[in-house]
Amino acid sequence: MVTSGDKILVAVSGGVDSVTLLYLLKKTGYDVSAAHFNFRLRGDESDDDEKFVREYCNKIGVKLYLKKFDTKAYAQKERLSIQEAARELRYDFFYKIAGEEGFTKIAVAHHADDDLETFFINLFRGSGIKGLKGMPVKRGIVIRPLLFASRDEILDYANKEGLKWREDSSNASDKYLRNKIRHWLLPVMKEIQEQGKGVFDSLNHLKSDSLLFEYFLEKERGKFIKCNKGICHINLKDVEEAYPLEDMLYRLLENFGFNRNDTDDIVEVYRTGKTGSRFFSGDYEVLFDRGELLIKEKSGEKNNNEYFIGETDYFIDKPFKMSVKKINPDEIGNEDLKKSENGYFDIKKLSFPLKIRKWRKGDRFQPFGMKGSKLLSDFFTDLKLSGFQKENIWVMESNGDIIWVVGYRISDKYCVNNKTGQVLKFTLLK
Repeated sequence: MVTSGDKILVAVSGGVDSVTLLYLLKKTGYDVSAAHFNFRLRGDESDDDEKFVREYCNKIGVKLYLKKFDTKAYAQKERLSIQEAARELRYDFFYKIAGEEGFTKIAVAHHADDDLETFFINLFRGSGIKGLKGMPVKRGIVIRPLLFASRDEILDYANKEGLKWREDSSNASDKYLRNKIRHWLLPVMKEIQEQGKGVFDSLNHLKSDSLLFEYFLEKERGKFIKCNKGICHINLKDVEEAYPLEDMLYRLLENFGFNRNDTDDIVEVYRTGKTGSRFFSGDYEVLFDRGELLIKEKSGEKNNNEYFIGETDYFIDKPFKMSVKKINPDEIGNEDLKKSENGYFDIKKLSFPLKIRKWRKGDRFQPFGMKGSKLLSDFFTDLKLSGFQKENIWVMESNGDIIWVVGYRISDKYCVNNKTGQVLKFTLLK
């Protein structure tokens, strides 16, 4: 978890667990500082906790970072529970201090009983192996050095060393599920089996099994998820032939923020063949398209702006980057003509300013090599473009006539021929 060169920020509430953790790390010789967050949830008691932590850190010669915040107001504003708000505020504070002051590790004082309580909370919520494995010893720069020890062992050690600490009165309340488990379930378990050692052992085995499970699952994800140009593809038939679809699809999509209810709904759409159905997580969007799932990050509001190109412009930076250059016909190479990022036009046929806009239903143009016009929607169908690809297509107009489906095909009416004197070359830039 730590090396001799680490700079450790220790989260200290003033309770026995965090005081013991700070004491141990300081005594062992690590470079430590402390951080205390006053949530202002218990009036004078919260302020007394802050005062105690400040005095304790002064006594042992440890630098302290302090912050106080109106947690209730924040919870109401963000529509979070008090516990969720407190956790979010606390960790935001820790990460901010770590980034600004160069701390390489953030140590928190969770112990084996906390780990077991988390196991039961997730069990009651219907969690799978990911939740039942409990707390990780290390996640990013956050470490839990006391996870091996029970609450009773920490208390015994703190008393032996003559440490002082504060008791949080909210820990006595059965208002929260965690406290109910702590006060009612765990004591009975320890009574049934001395110190509850078998349960702690089972939890450790679950952690090991989970690591092994994730190792093999990561290999399988690579088989089924193929990503290109910001869009990931999953062929559901391939998944179904290899594994139970409901279970595997959840595992494939959980890293994109989708829960089990979401993936069950996606499977139902697949069974009924409702092409075009969309699903959303916090950051991602999934589109079911002809037996495939297409996944991309959520885009912002649709860009319905129009952009104009003047006759003297040589570079465009919106809505995409593109160079504009006047050349002679003999400068066009055969290989360049095949590249979709290039567009070549007979400059005499163009009327400026040119316009760039998103395509619309009902748009028509005359694709290069064809004599008649064609609906863009039919053109896209011929190319077998997905819904996501269609959403991001722009067209270029000259005097209201589409001259280029940008990145796909120019119009035959504006192409270069043997009578062309000068060419206007557009090149899309990555």
